[in-house]
Amino acid sequence: MEVRAISSLADFEQAHALIGAMSKWDAEQSRKFGVPDAELIGYIYGNTPETLMDKFTERDAGFFLARIDENIAGCAGYSKSDDGIAELQNIYVSPEARGKGVARGLIAACLDAIRNDGYTIVRLETATFMSEAIALYDAFGFRKSGQFRSVPPSLQPITVFMEREI
Repeated sequence: MEVRAISSLADFEQAHALIGAMSKWDAEQSRKFGVPDAELIGYIYGNTPETLMDKFTERDAGFFLARIDENIAGCAGYSKSDDGIAELQNIYVSPEARGKGVARGLIAACLDAIRNDGYTIVRLETATFMSEAIALYDAFGFRKSGQFRSVPPSLQPITVFMEREI
């Protein structure tokens, strides 16, 4: 497996395709809790490859793609929140690559870059039904935290905020 930082539009187009697959799965799961697709997509998944590239190539931000052989296996990124704290985002591993250490590799790469950028705290937002992801975040030292951004009302019951020191 290879994990590398990306910066080209072609790479962000591949990442966008992964995030699109994630949005479909997330919408399917969130519907079970009464979350309208449009609200979820608007809140989390409204980026284009270009807006992803703009956001994650800014100073103190980064985005990573993981590959197994020549196949894209997963993605993850981080950026600076409005209050200057690092935030992990868009962590996704394709179903066929799960169980192969891809998520661990992506999170480790992000945490290393976050540390190198001088952040002291990193946050993330996930959902209650993402139990495997929450267990992985726990293993990396993340703990549940207070809400650090406004969340649409339909998403509030299923949103989990987590953070850790670097």
